[in-house]
Amino acid sequence: AACVLLEENNIATLSLRAVAKKVGVSHAAPYRHFKDKESLLAGIAGLGYDELARQLAEAVESHPDDPAAQLQEAGHRYVQLALNSPQCTQLMFSGILPCDDTYPQLKISGDAAFDGLKTIIKQGQELNLFKQGEVELLALSAWSGIHGLTLLLIGGNLPDILSIPFDINVLTSAISTHMLEGLKAG
Repeated sequence: AACVLLEENNIATLSLRAVAKKVGVSHAAPYRHFKDKESLLAGIAGLGYDELARQLAEAVESHPDDPAAQLQEAGHRYVQLALNSPQCTQLMFSGILPCDDTYPQLKISGDAAFDGLKTIIKQGQELNLFKQGEVELLALSAWSGIHGLTLLLIGGNLPDILSIPFDINVLTSAISTHMLEGLKAG
């Protein structure tokens, strides 16, 4: 219910009271599970990271032994997931929630999502398709490009930036291809 309310409104207007009303329970009921709004937001963000990790795993499974295709598929899935849940995406990556051990499950979920991307990079290195180097930095480079595109799409800024018409899938493929060129082993 909280995820639905978040997407219908925004982070600022989400409240435990509104969640209670949506599910038809007393105003005090959500406090049995969440001590405050921030802990509710951490729970929502954790679900977002879990879904992202699942999407990355499916990208890997859909293209066995082809890390380049896995990475492109992961990019498409990331963009689609973010466009389907823009408020959750903003919550996950906006810095609203602490990145320390305040919410251990959130950290575990976030790390699992990033690990999915690192797994693709490692496999590409093992097959000599991607350049050697620090896996975390290469994964961060790959993620940054797609994440930047995603935020531009969510924010609605691309029509003001691009002078050409664009299709989201074509644009995602183009960004993924440019990023892959930078990762390829030389």
